[in-house]
Amino acid sequence: LHHWTLRWERPFLGWLEAGPTVWFSERGYSPYVAGKKVSQIQAVLARRCAVIGEIQQHLWRANWQRGVAEWGMLGHGQGEWAAVMLEHGDMTDVGGATTPGPSPQNNQQQQGKKKRISMKIFNHSSFVGGNVRNTRGGQILVDDDALTRWSIDGIKVVRDQLYRAGMAGAQLPYYENWPNEVRHFNGDTVGHSDVEIDHPTWAKKGAEANNDIDGTPSSIAIKDLPGMADEVSSLLQSIELNLDQQRQRRLNKLRPPSNVRRNWYMFALGIPAAAYATYHVCKEHGGYFLLKEVLAKINEFCKEHISEPCYSIYQELFTRTGRIDVNDRKARLDTIESLKRMIRSWLDETFADMPEAEKIAMSNNMDISLIEELKEESIKHIYELNSVVRCSLIEMQFIKKELLNALVAMDELMGSNEINARLAAMTPAVILVIGIRRVFRFVIYALFKFGAPKQEIYASFRKTILDMERLLLMRDNPPPNPESLSWGSTRHARSDSVEANDIEANQQSRQTLTAADLGMLLLHIHECRTILWESRRRFDNSVLRNVSEDLAEIAGERGPVSVRQQLQILSRMSRTYKFMKVDYRSMMG
Repeated sequence: LHHWTLRWERPFLGWLEAGPTVWFSERGYSPYVAGKKVSQIQAVLARRCAVIGEIQQHLWRANWQRGVAEWGMLGHGQGEWAAVMLEHGDMTDVGGATTPGPSPQNNQQQQGKKKRISMKIFNHSSFVGGNVRNTRGGQILVDDDALTRWSIDGIKVVRDQLYRAGMAGAQLPYYENWPNEVRHFNGDTVGHSDVEIDHPTWAKKGAEANNDIDGTPSSIAIKDLPGMADEVSSLLQSIELNLDQQRQRRLNKLRPPSNVRRNWYMFALGIPAAAYATYHVCKEHGGYFLLKEVLAKINEFCKEHISEPCYSIYQELFTRTGRIDVNDRKARLDTIESLKRMIRSWLDETFADMPEAEKIAMSNNMDISLIEELKEESIKHIYELNSVVRCSLIEMQFIKKELLNALVAMDELMGSNEINARLAAMTPAVILVIGIRRVFRFVIYALFKFGAPKQEIYASFRKTILDMERLLLMRDNPPPNPESLSWGSTRHARSDSVEANDIEANQQSRQTLTAADLGMLLLHIHECRTILWESRRRFDNSVLRNVSEDLAEIAGERGPVSVRQQLQILSRMSRTYKFMKVDYRSMMG
């Protein structure tokens, strides 16, 4: 419905997706085709929602149990709890709750007398509930007559819906079991009495139901259970056949085209462009040369930006060798010692009368201030050339020492920032991988609708919840219709009893949904459950469990609910779950 509605509102999009096969056909493209399909889908949807709502309403009528039975099914339908044993919840066939659980004293007595049926109730690794049974008064109240009537009415509802959806005049299996259907197909226009219950032939009513005189006229029981089972099995087969016919007659014709068919223009433009680019690159050297060059570039890129940085980080963090130094530290130490000896020898020859302690201090500190002063004075006289050469050699050794110190400092700086540099070298590879991944996901999602992002999944779920809330708000205690005009109206001619019945029906409709509205609500709930199931990896397990329970409560699977209760459940969901909250900053951005 959303697909064809969008094409009806945007004719150019529908024309583009139709393709040349429709453009140049005899009829051509008409936007009214999409509008016609929208109308047909709405009609089918209205009928389906009414059917779903009627079936769900009948499920709400299941009221044959009371007490602890409302919490879950336990026991064998005997009206009492059964003895639950050990973690698997084994229960005995007979005895019900009055039979004590197994114990060392009565194990031998019960062996061979009672067959144990294993029913998985708990999911614990340890043994729990070693001897669980009800006490006096802890019974499950079961109304067998109400259960029988509900089952018969359920089969009636299903048969009625199958007759509506099937071909006119077609007979369902075992129609001879129902007097009304026999009279209809035999052409009997006289209907049966309203007081008399139209029950099937495999059910008996009144005293005949209980085979005694205590049976009340209104009681009913199933006497031919195999006949009932055969009829139910035949109805299931009829439902499958009817669904196949419905798909062939309506759904297959109204189904939107495939994603590949709708995106034909992307293939029409992309494939020739890719073929031309490949031919343009391969026409000079051939495909083998291109493949070789591409593999060489990929290998070089991976080596520089992936393998070498990763190996360097591993070597620095997890090995003893660590990072290999670029500078030769031993050469630096040898240069320093050589410079000290050269300064000390020069001081001994030039300043022989200098104190020994001062000579040692200047040589250890590698102070060349005196050498600079003597060189400045000696360069003025050509006769002192040997002194100038010696001073220059000492200065060159000093410069070599400074260069080696600078290299060591740079080496230490690189060592302290080695991991940062390697991580920076890996940045282009990370950016490239993320870009390729996003482009690939975008193309795949655009063509095949696979891999929707998390934000889009959450937005789709919120949109479905919004549709549910709109439906419930419009049905939540609406005001009555305006009074009819006095002239030309038959409103005042109606009796007071009819007016009272209308008011009572209106009040009842304000509290619960009608069959059609309930069917539409269940359709939205099914859409939410489909989103949860198909995208369950996007949700936590606790969120999946809680949201599924909330949806079950809205659908009435935990008991009938009013419109006000359903709205309160939706409000609770909006307050509780984080993905239900809208980030307004992202919307404004």
